[in-house]
Amino acid sequence: MGGRVKRTTAFRQSHYLVHGRFLLILVAVLAVGVLLLWHCLLPDNPTPIPGSLTERDKQRIGALCRRYTLRYSLDKLRSGEFGWFFRSVQVLFKQKIDRFIDDEDGTYRIYVVVYDKQASDGFNPWARHQVAMTNGHWKILRSY
Repeated sequence: MGGRVKRTTAFRQSHYLVHGRFLLILVAVLAVGVLLLWHCLLPDNPTPIPGSLTERDKQRIGALCRRYTLRYSLDKLRSGEFGWFFRSVQVLFKQKIDRFIDDEDGTYRIYVVVYDKQASDGFNPWARHQVAMTNGHWKILRSY
């Protein structure tokens, strides 16, 4: 009887290890897929962009806005605000840069929106950022 208990316990442990590995691989594949999708979905740039910025700067600023929204959604998930988490994840894939304003002091104001035909203005504002290049990297100075 003692041998039978050991085999059953060993079988259960190996069964859990197989399922655990499968689950880990599945989560890793999903994470890589989400990261690739996230990397490909940069917010669209508006038509009137200041001429002093290169295409690379525009892409970096778009990625910075996307990272801000991702960080915001993860903060909401950690704090248990699931409604805001799901809303911010939806915004992550729909957000667009609506306005890009040069403050002529080395900073730029960026207005990020989600276009919605049912909204009164045709869009829902999401975030406003003031960005500047410091030490060769774009940084969000403040968001409001």
